[in-house]
Amino acid sequence: MVRNKASNDEDFVLPTAYPSQPASLKKKAPPQPGPLPDFMPLHINNDNKYRRPNLPHNVNLGDAYSIFKLFFTDELLNKLMNFTNRYAELHPTPKDKQLKGRPRVWKPVCKQELHAYFAVLIHIGIHIEPTIKDYWRQDFRRGTMHIYREYISCTRWEQIDHYFYCTTPQENRGEAFHNIFKRTWDLSEYIQTRYRRYYYPKVHLTVDETIKQFTGQAPKIVNIPIKPTPEGYKIWVLAN
Repeated sequence: MVRNKASNDEDFVLPTAYPSQPASLKKKAPPQPGPLPDFMPLHINNDNKYRRPNLPHNVNLGDAYSIFKLFFTDELLNKLMNFTNRYAELHPTPKDKQLKGRPRVWKPVCKQELHAYFAVLIHIGIHIEPTIKDYWRQDFRRGTMHIYREYISCTRWEQIDHYFYCTTPQENRGEAFHNIFKRTWDLSEYIQTRYRRYYYPKVHLTVDETIKQFTGQAPKIVNIPIKPTPEGYKIWVLAN
């Protein structure tokens, strides 16, 4: 994690550097503040000022999969499935780049495999292992038992992860996206519409920025040394 690099964020504001005052000025009493200007607070006619969910009555709040399906619907999974299969069809992995003894001939992904793919992805974010392959090893001495090996193999998961696409793939790989975030735009827009349907934020709102850590090479990477996560993609969020 790099913290000593100069920031390249156009919104980054350096700490104010106040000039040192002569000793004669330091002895004087501080000036009295002036009168405050007239201020009329904005009146919001809203009896329910606090946030609240707007979930369907048939959703079991104790079932994580039911909540997941509100956002990753069959409609969205069908789109992701078609995008991924089309991308794999347009840009197959050359044979000379496939692992020796483990040829990865692509077969079209289905919705059930996408469910398994996302399940592993969520678990990886919660349970940290040194390498991807460790998630398919059973080390009883460490108490590690990852049950999704019964649903998807490591080779297949890595293959789906390699081809996974969440927007319409371009036939010509040389045609660069005008904005790197366009790669996830369709998925982001769909998820945001679901948030607006199932959650009422009400009046306690603030606009803030968050950094999604990424240390690779990309044109939109920013570095803000004072942030807990100083380097990565900067994303504006509406927080509640």
